[in-house]
Amino acid sequence: MLSKFLLKWRYLIALLLFIIGVSFELHGSSIGNWNNFGVSEMVSGEKNVTFNDFSGSDSADWIEIAKNWVSIPPRTDGTVVGVPRMIRTDEWLVQTPYAISQVSTGNQFNNPTYGLSGMNMVLAYNSPVLDISVFGKPFNWGFLFLGASRGLSWYWCFKLLGMLLLSFEFAMILTKKNRFLSVIGSFWITFTPAIQWWFMQHLGDIVFFSLAIMVGTHHYFLTKSKLFKCLLAIGLSSSIIGFVLVIYPAFQVPFGYLIAIFFFIEFISALRNRRVLRSDLIIMSLTLLSAMSIVGWTLYRSLDALSATLNTVYPGGRVSLGGELEMSRFSDLLLNFILPFKIPTWTNQVEAASSVNLLPFIIPLLPFVLHKKVKREQVFGLFLTVYCLLLAAFAIVGIPELFAKVSLFSYVTGGRAWQAMSVMSVFASLWFIALVWGSYERRALKISSFIVTAVVAVLGFLFIKKADFIGFLGKNYLLLFLMLILFAVLAVLFKKKVIFGSIMAFLIALSGMTVNPVVKGLAVIEDKQLTRGIDSLVKENQEGIWLTENKAYNYPQMFGAKTINSVRFYPDLELMKILDPHGDFESEWNRYAHMNVSVSPDKTQISVGAAPDVLDIKLSLEDFERLGIDYVLTDRDLNALFGSSFKEIYQDSDSNKIYEWNR
Repeated sequence: MLSKFLLKWRYLIALLLFIIGVSFELHGSSIGNWNNFGVSEMVSGEKNVTFNDFSGSDSADWIEIAKNWVSIPPRTDGTVVGVPRMIRTDEWLVQTPYAISQVSTGNQFNNPTYGLSGMNMVLAYNSPVLDISVFGKPFNWGFLFLGASRGLSWYWCFKLLGMLLLSFEFAMILTKKNRFLSVIGSFWITFTPAIQWWFMQHLGDIVFFSLAIMVGTHHYFLTKSKLFKCLLAIGLSSSIIGFVLVIYPAFQVPFGYLIAIFFFIEFISALRNRRVLRSDLIIMSLTLLSAMSIVGWTLYRSLDALSATLNTVYPGGRVSLGGELEMSRFSDLLLNFILPFKIPTWTNQVEAASSVNLLPFIIPLLPFVLHKKVKREQVFGLFLTVYCLLLAAFAIVGIPELFAKVSLFSYVTGGRAWQAMSVMSVFASLWFIALVWGSYERRALKISSFIVTAVVAVLGFLFIKKADFIGFLGKNYLLLFLMLILFAVLAVLFKKKVIFGSIMAFLIALSGMTVNPVVKGLAVIEDKQLTRGIDSLVKENQEGIWLTENKAYNYPQMFGAKTINSVRFYPDLELMKILDPHGDFESEWNRYAHMNVSVSPDKTQISVGAAPDVLDIKLSLEDFERLGIDYVLTDRDLNALFGSSFKEIYQDSDSNKIYEWNR
């Protein structure tokens, strides 16, 4: 059968797809949104266009969406499938430009183009760095030898295909080798909406490395081959390094507990079955030692930057006790089906994303599924279920400050706990379905069906009670998706696998596979008029210092321009010693910051902008000259404001201008 063939050769097929994807420079970045951010003119003189929706942000016109979703040949911005996401500024405005800048400047540990003192790129969204720590960041390997475009393709293709394979293997563990359910699980986990909306950021990384560690641990204790154990140990070492160096405790803490419990259960099971030999203890010790040595060396080299990051007012000074969310969030799984096609007004798509999961049904149905005596192989699934409830309780109710600090959950906001719980709820759902299909007694079908119907009704009630939710989705779509969920859960109970698989395939595709676009190449950035202008000036004056006044504050660095303002993970102390020598404004600038800077005839002023991660600086001409700035990228007429102090040397149809300072 075709299905058996595909499963047997899945790794070879994934490798082939990976080669094809990288060869055609396919990726999922929303980098085309620079077209909508003041940089749209191409070298041809034409204005490039990027569509963020096909039906208006406040509606979902399915006919227009269906007509325009796939574009062959690609649209002018390179988009082949879907739409770039404007809301994903962390990706297209920050992380992807970091990676491109790294390629342009030699993948250095400290990138000198970011500010006067440069910036540690290990802390900067796991940017590619030509350093031993890259062993734990396989997504980034392509940037080291393939250039920016194919490096970006390597990142997306490796991560997506790798997560599909790891999700399948993890689902095989959860379901006791139920292949049908594991295939569904492969796509269900990978295309969980919360993961996809966070795919290039912390949650995507944490889930990938968590899966790799748990799958690697499981198979390590099962295999008898010393060679295979050593190969798994290498993979585990890489994954441990990757997990730790994500350096985002808000997700690392919840998943760290999950990994620890999984390892404990696997280790105890291996001990009981006499599968732990003296050689295993040596291999495990060497694995942990090698991983921690690389992590330790990397963090040691990053001590100053790490200390600066942890001591920022935002987000380093934040202490979370949870309790920020409402009970209505249990019904937010219904939002996921429309989020890719309609933009909410009360929040953003990233924060609203969760998962399609069966957690609300698992709790009341467990007594009818479990036998009186819990088997050892059911312990991890039960832990998953209880842990999901604890995470939900933390997000909705909260915990005392002392317990939060002791447990490290003081680093975890309610929203991040909820999204971690959303992913783990998918794990729990797969375990539960396998449990039902393996041991469920038909005599309980009537009462179970009633319970399922009641839970669906409660979900609907919670959803309607939240005005923002029902206003966003609408009653017709609410009824449709409630019915689909009802039929899916009933199909589980009645063991109608084809019906369940068909419904889940539709829901997974709708909620998760439509989040990120499929895009070809980086011509949308590389062939920009502004790109060529910056590049030529950098080649003429490699030591020149830049300032960006408009929204493109993270743009020039992609092409090697040393720019005093950017998106910074921690303060540029060398810069701030000049602008604020007495530390009068430290509470303002000591933060993760999008730095908006403008030249001013008045005294330098520093303030927090419209959001806690925005820093506004009015830079005096005196400080401007003290900083030795050579070029200003702006949309203002500096000649009208400051006379002959500036000389205009570039202008495009986007109103971007580059001025040179007349010394």
